[in-house]
Amino acid sequence: MVDQLNLEKKGIPTVTFATTELVGLARSTAFSMGVADMPFVVVPHPMGGIPKAEITQKAKDAYPLMVKTALEWKPAATMPAPKPAYPATTFNFKGTSDAVNELFREKGWSLGLPIVPPTPDKVAAMLKGTTRKPDEVLGQLRPRMASLTVELVAVAAVMANCQPEHMPVLIAIAEALVDPKANWAGVATATGSVGALVIVNGPIVKEIGIAFGQGAASRGHYANAAIGYAVNIMAMVPGGSKPPQAKKSTLGSPMDFVAWIFAENESKLPKGWKTYAEDRGFKKTDSVVTVMGIWPGINVVDLWSATPQEHSTWFSRSVSPLNSVGGPCFSGQLTMPHIIGLGPEHLDIYVKEGYTKDQIAKAIWEKARIPFSSWAKGCPEQKVFREKFGEVTPDTLVPITLTPEYLQIVIAGGAGQHSHFFAPFLNASPVSKIIKK
Repeated sequence: MVDQLNLEKKGIPTVTFATTELVGLARSTAFSMGVADMPFVVVPHPMGGIPKAEITQKAKDAYPLMVKTALEWKPAATMPAPKPAYPATTFNFKGTSDAVNELFREKGWSLGLPIVPPTPDKVAAMLKGTTRKPDEVLGQLRPRMASLTVELVAVAAVMANCQPEHMPVLIAIAEALVDPKANWAGVATATGSVGALVIVNGPIVKEIGIAFGQGAASRGHYANAAIGYAVNIMAMVPGGSKPPQAKKSTLGSPMDFVAWIFAENESKLPKGWKTYAEDRGFKKTDSVVTVMGIWPGINVVDLWSATPQEHSTWFSRSVSPLNSVGGPCFSGQLTMPHIIGLGPEHLDIYVKEGYTKDQIAKAIWEKARIPFSSWAKGCPEQKVFREKFGEVTPDTLVPITLTPEYLQIVIAGGAGQHSHFFAPFLNASPVSKIIKK
């Protein structure tokens, strides 16, 4: 879609095929990229996962429409005059807090959960939590391509009942979301149940009370809950990631309301180990946020293993089916980081035997694979696999990542024999930003 837009902007005519379910997303994407109208040929949904004869018939039916569109189509709409990114639009409203919430629900300005009305005085108070200027544009947030200002981050923070001291973390998260490496455009419009994972490291964790131990990503932790809620308010309201357009998740998940967020449990790091942020090139004294678009996290429960070999086998068997989202049909995933949220009790199994972080990743990686025959014959990446692994047979064991270096370890949570595995969404790399006050 972006390729067609770029060609159209250069004056090269195109015709874009879109299904009945996805044409709305295609039109809104074009609009967000500054193109008011584009030539589309709409075909019945779906185009994938159907018999060859059916897709062949759809192609035959669409061909005359493609020719007619290519020869006769003319744009019928123009872009409206752009609005300034700052200041945010305000309006007068008289009524109760319940009435404000009803208004925001009707207008699509909230997620359906209660919000704190973002009055100018509350937004101004929130902005006192940062030295950044309210008119600073952090970037364009997809899919709407809204100019995300510090002021708009403050508006989302107020709505989510954050405190001013949460602002530096939220600004850093916003900077990560607008970074192209995060592929937030894909996460925000995917048909899968994907969302944001936020990991925090450094002094700010204890300064503002971000939970890192028992149930850190669960309920009852104020900073985590408020910040995680604000992330999705930013994603939907200025970002435009709202079902059914432009968010196309088939079912969705609770991640669409409150993002996964926790701090690394640095108190449980073995002597000599670096924090996750240090592994990513930052200093221990830096406060850092890492954001990644993920598939739903997988809870790996292991109450039985007593040795690294036993636990690595169990862990790998638990996550190997995730090759369906972390690997094979999306071969690019093979060279993308996947995150292991290793629980302290599972960590102890390895530490007692002197394992390093790299050795843990390798032990799991060596076993985390399943036969190539597990995937449907329609998987389009078979050529890519032959290039990477040589001749691929039905019995070839395909690893979850190309090398163990793509399994990154974070010490996550408190007591209990549970760990987690977070597979990245397609081309959604983890993006880390320093938290600046």
